[in-house]
Amino acid sequence: MRLAQSLFFLVAAALALAVGSSYAEDKIGRDKNDPGFNNLDKNKDGYISNSEAKGNRTLYKNFKQADTNGDGKLSRAEYLTAMTKQDAKTAKNKVERAFDKDDNKAGQGSSSPAK
Repeated sequence: MRLAQSLFFLVAAALALAVGSSYAEDKIGRDKNDPGFNNLDKNKDGYISNSEAKGNRTLYKNFKQADTNGDGKLSRAEYLTAMTKQDAKTAKNKVERAFDKDDNKAGQGSSSPAK
């Protein structure tokens, strides 16, 4: 069971990384809380400033960590990296909740007294 769970996390993380590069322009399955790089870049300079990041609460909250080169703005690559990390974290949490539900169901089925 642990091996299967580990493999599932690995596949989920790989999937999140694989689709992360197209995240900003993805119309299907798009996070309603993330308007995308182009919509956040209000002045169309190719970067997202700290004030422009306010359009995505999570990105704004983690702006300093996302700004890896410390220039006070996010390039498309920095934005995609931050959003990929967020997607991977969300996927991991969903998988853990699913496994918790399965474990709870399995535990409930075996707790009935034998007749």
